[in-house]
Amino acid sequence: MKINKTDYKLIRELHKNGSSSYSALADKLGITAKTVAKRVERLLAEQVISIRAQPNPYKLELSACAFIAIKTDLSKNGQICRHLAENFHVNLVQTVFGRFDILAIVYFPDLEKLHKFIDDELYALDGVLQIEIFFIKEVFKRYERFFEKELYTKGRLRIKETDWNLIKALARDGRANPAVLAKDAGIHVSTVYRRIEALLEDGAIKISAIPNPSRLTPYSANAYVILEAAPVEVKKICTNLHQYPEVHFFMTLSNRSGIIICIHSKDNETLFRFIQKKISYPNGFVHTETFIRAMVHKTYYGWFIDPNMA
Repeated sequence: MKINKTDYKLIRELHKNGSSSYSALADKLGITAKTVAKRVERLLAEQVISIRAQPNPYKLELSACAFIAIKTDLSKNGQICRHLAENFHVNLVQTVFGRFDILAIVYFPDLEKLHKFIDDELYALDGVLQIEIFFIKEVFKRYERFFEKELYTKGRLRIKETDWNLIKALARDGRANPAVLAKDAGIHVSTVYRRIEALLEDGAIKISAIPNPSRLTPYSANAYVILEAAPVEVKKICTNLHQYPEVHFFMTLSNRSGIIICIHSKDNETLFRFIQKKISYPNGFVHTETFIRAMVHKTYYGWFIDPNMA
């Protein structure tokens, strides 16, 4: 699908506010609301973008986080990805080339629920051959593109069951019809509008267009690098990683001394040079392993790169 300047402008506006009305977007772009609607539908149908609610993990207390690498029976790979993508607590699903076939990031309110997911659901999936779990200590640069970084504090927001149901529905489709949401929840449509507005105002969620890195040129190459580092070097490495725009996010590990880095680049050659020059430090690393992205099946926290700046 060819993306033109108007499409990029539309994606930029939807990234700022994925729930903007077609008429408001039309006024900003200088085109008709009908044209906006057709372009949004086309971008969604071609999977150039998805429009989702991004849950705020700090406000919603989703503090128990893990990065999971899965080796699968390749004939079952697609159905495993679809199953994982349906789970609200799985916020990233990608197929990759490397020792494993699928990478996923999950977060839960506590370790008990995280372990229950791993033991009762993940291991039970047909076609899963091997799993390696990296428990996350801290996430950098990922959520801060959407929310101010805070401490996880119990009881910050009083999220009722109705609110959770709305959050989960909007995480699947950020432009879901409020009338349909009201019918599914068994509440009045005015209550849906009021509850969504409150969730947005409280910073519990943000609704944005999330670009598919497989469909937009500035995102063409993507890799995850797992570093096993000497404990005394971890802080210094993290400080250094903050400066690179190519580093989409990175995470320190709680069950071992290491870092997981997500890197975006315009092509594989540029990606290789970046990893070689900026990531492959001569000292401090015990071991590194790299996974190259194949397909993106789900992500909540992607970000928009202006092609004029890429």
